[in-house]
Amino acid sequence: MNRRQFFTTSTLALTGTALAVDPKEPAPAPPIGTLVPPPQKPRFQFSVKYGMIGEGATPLEKFQIMKDLGYDGVEMDSQFSVPPKDIVAAIEKTGIPVHGVVNANHWGTRLSDPKPETREKALDELLAGIRYTHAVGGSTLLLVPGAVNADKDETHEQVWQRSIEGIRKAVPLAAELGVRICIETVWNRFLYDPKGGADQKPDQMIKYLDEINSAWVGAYIDLSNFRKYVNIPNWLRALGPRVVKCDTKDFKLDPGKFCDIGDGDVDWPDTRKALAEINYYGWISSEVAGGKRDRLADNLARMRKYLLGA
Repeated sequence: MNRRQFFTTSTLALTGTALAVDPKEPAPAPPIGTLVPPPQKPRFQFSVKYGMIGEGATPLEKFQIMKDLGYDGVEMDSQFSVPPKDIVAAIEKTGIPVHGVVNANHWGTRLSDPKPETREKALDELLAGIRYTHAVGGSTLLLVPGAVNADKDETHEQVWQRSIEGIRKAVPLAAELGVRICIETVWNRFLYDPKGGADQKPDQMIKYLDEINSAWVGAYIDLSNFRKYVNIPNWLRALGPRVVKCDTKDFKLDPGKFCDIGDGDVDWPDTRKALAEINYYGWISSEVAGGKRDRLADNLARMRKYLLGA
């Protein structure tokens, strides 16, 4: 048999084998070691804060609304508001997951408080938040680490030291239960200058996270919170893999207030570009005024339009 006859015969044999396969049977698994491309999935999964769902009397009813509207998940506002068993039941019946939890009371009961007993209570609530997040199947606990109040013995340096001390005490439990503690960018006068300009750098936040030095602590970037002070796309680029999750709304520079996605001055094309550049995949949670179905449907349409460019 010459070379040409060999390839012709081999091709016919393979074709005959392919035709003989029952189309109803599943395709055979590829040989071990074969590189199989992953299935194509959306870059982002969209959710809302639980408190935004202004319709439905029970967690199950609220989760069903989220499913009907096409949302991917929910983020709980507090570890104390709804018993874990009720959330787990809603998840099991709807398939809508809870991807994370917002730590309760972190503005009022702060890790940075000058009183040791208050800091201890804040740590207890942080640990409770980690346990709750694990119980409902979430992967992150959003944390505001403190607030600078110089007149109340909470300088920037004190907030830095006290909050890191508390967070480090929580890291062992976070690692044990597989829950990441995520520091959110908020108007707490910490890690930025509230009297500074509109293009502040993320150097302090990077240094803060790197000083904690744990894979279980990362950044929760609100894509709009700091619009008054920083260029968020540039923060995303600088923080890179430190970014674990994102929140979003929009911000109107004049008169200086938060608003619905698309109604403000956030640079959405550059934000999308920056998220792609840092290879960000995953959850983006909306944080705007909630409401009933029509309101939530409009919110999801805005998220898809401005974050996916759809």
